[in-house]
Amino acid sequence: MALSRFRVRSPQRDRDTDLDRMQRLRHSLRDIRVEMEREREGLRDRYEKVTADAAFSQLALEDDSASPGLSSKIDDMTETMIHYTKRIASLEEQIEFVTDLDSRVELFSQQNTGDKAPA
Repeated sequence: MALSRFRVRSPQRDRDTDLDRMQRLRHSLRDIRVEMEREREGLRDRYEKVTADAAFSQLALEDDSASPGLSSKIDDMTETMIHYTKRIASLEEQIEFVTDLDSRVELFSQQNTGDKAPA
């Protein structure tokens, strides 16, 4: 009789499998968040550099000690600062989203696997 050979996995094995998946998911979310944070910090550094360059260039332009074409360079730097500002804001939203996902995964894991320790 074929039905007598049917075996059911143990609840502990199922729990361990579920717990492992949740931990891998949380690890992946953390890796993604770290990647976004690095990009954001790099953009902030570049933003500060462009802002300083633009300020000094504007001073030179106002003092009439600027080379021809500096005005267009200042315009380019302004556009760059606007782009960086928008990208940083986008990354902030993404980081918040991934952080929320991580919290939801942690809560789900605790409720469904009994996992009380941080992953």
